[in-house]
Amino acid sequence: MTGQRWLLAIGLVAGLIVAGAATATTLLAQPQAQSESGNAAVAALVGEIRALRADLAAASRNQLRAQLLLGRVQMQEQRLAYLDKQRSDAAGQVALIGQAMSGLRAQVGRLTTSGCNDLPNGEARRDCESMTAMLKGQLADQEAREQQLRTQENELTNALSAEQARWSDFNSRLDDLERSLR
Repeated sequence: MTGQRWLLAIGLVAGLIVAGAATATTLLAQPQAQSESGNAAVAALVGEIRALRADLAAASRNQLRAQLLLGRVQMQEQRLAYLDKQRSDAAGQVALIGQAMSGLRAQVGRLTTSGCNDLPNGEARRDCESMTAMLKGQLADQEAREQQLRTQENELTNALSAEQARWSDFNSRLDDLERSLR
């Protein structure tokens, strides 16, 4: 409830109290016949004050609901940003590993096509075969790491989608609350 509405409600309650006091004073000064009509006015005044109290309580509940939903939306936005950063980092790592694997594949290809068997001595051939085996092992490791990162990236993308749906739900509930307050 805005500050103006609170002031209006407080002013209305104060006015009703003054009116009630004036009515009570008038009732004391008038004969018994008017006493009954004065009791009806006091009862009406009490009913109006109760209705105002109920309105204030409802407004307070709505304000609390709005604050809770707003807090949830803000937490959800932080969660979305965190997941998006993780997903972006995983995608960047996949790209880097892809580049590294291209380099390793090129080296393995050069060693395989040039053929270690064409080297002049046995030691050079063994070194070449050892280097080829080591590069193939590194390539296999990189491929496994790339697969892990792709799986992680897919999981983060799915989690991000789920969290975006929750964010949309909270936003929708805030919109509903805003419409109900109009």
